[in-house]
Amino acid sequence: MSNRYIKWEDKYNTGYKRIDDQHVELIEIANDLYDYLEHKDSKDDELKNAFKNALKKTVDYIDYHLHYEEKIMHAIKYDKLLDHSRYHREFTNEIYNYVKLYENGSSDSINSLLKYLKEWFLNHILKTDKEFVREMKNILKNLENS
Repeated sequence: MSNRYIKWEDKYNTGYKRIDDQHVELIEIANDLYDYLEHKDSKDDELKNAFKNALKKTVDYIDYHLHYEEKIMHAIKYDKLLDHSRYHREFTNEIYNYVKLYENGSSDSINSLLKYLKEWFLNHILKTDKEFVREMKNILKNLENS
């Protein structure tokens, strides 16, 4: 689809394929959630369920991805692990807050969630994850050379 809410660009590549693939998947899931957004208030149960499933998939995949990154950070003894993990926790808490607001009847919370996801993904990928992958590659390179 050409009118995607978030478009993947080469500048988001961290240089670590598995993380990049997960970032692309996260963006596609957010785009799917955006596509369902127009039906979030529908009286049609099938559409409501599709929207709720997209929302659940978003939350579940974010959790999977963040845990994956943190396992690597532990394994390489990443020096900014605590800061990065804290950043992930703040992000996760914010996502859950938006979901709770939605579950409590705030339909505007999903628009806010999508804006937050877009900003966070792009800033997190461009800064924090690129820095992490750069250090990971340096650590692995040093291990190969020792």
